[in-house]
Amino acid sequence: MNEIWIVLLVVMAAGLIQGLTGFGFGLFSVGLLILFMPIADAVVIAAVMSLASSLLNMWSLRKELDWRDSRPLILAALPSTWAGIYLLKNLSPDLLQIGIVLMILGGCAASLMSPHRAVIKRDLPWAYIAGFIGGLFGGALNMGGPPAVLYALLRGWDKSRSKGLMVTYFVVTGLVRVGLFALTDVASIQAWQLSVLALMPGLLAAYGGVLLFRRLSTQMFRYAAMAILVGIAAKILIS
Repeated sequence: MNEIWIVLLVVMAAGLIQGLTGFGFGLFSVGLLILFMPIADAVVIAAVMSLASSLLNMWSLRKELDWRDSRPLILAALPSTWAGIYLLKNLSPDLLQIGIVLMILGGCAASLMSPHRAVIKRDLPWAYIAGFIGGLFGGALNMGGPPAVLYALLRGWDKSRSKGLMVTYFVVTGLVRVGLFALTDVASIQAWQLSVLALMPGLLAAYGGVLLFRRLSTQMFRYAAMAILVGIAAKILIS
């Protein structure tokens, strides 16, 4: 019973973050859930809930989505997701977490150095690199957000275009990831049951984040996104 309440609280907090910024569900929730359950179970719960939250975000931005922005990231992420799921079953997550911390801190530093202009001005090759790395970490730890987030921030786009790229990328890769998790049977039945129980509370929290998003300026959105990334990086280092 205690585990159910822990999952609900973590999922609601992660849903609020993703509704607000368009990302962060897996990074936040997996980092906490692994303290109470096997990492494979935590990854599957985060994957299911992240997909549901991303679908809600996509619906809220349905009139502003441009699939051309996210297409190269998605194409690169699909094959690397398979490799990530293999790593989930065979490699220590500590090694992957170190890589995520380096990506987060390096990307945020670059974005802070040039906050008012685009650092990346074309999709090749950066979108494909971000998509490939994101698919790898997404499959392994459901932490594939940082490369896509940093790519969007460094393009210098406004908040709606940035969030639109993120949620489109997360929905497509999330569908593939959840399907592969089900086919490869990496998690317990209990993990899937907890995902279903947490679905509605998580979506309600995500919707609250969507409402807050509408009140943010583009600059505040960028600062919020980078602050959450740095906070998550610090948590991973401490743990």
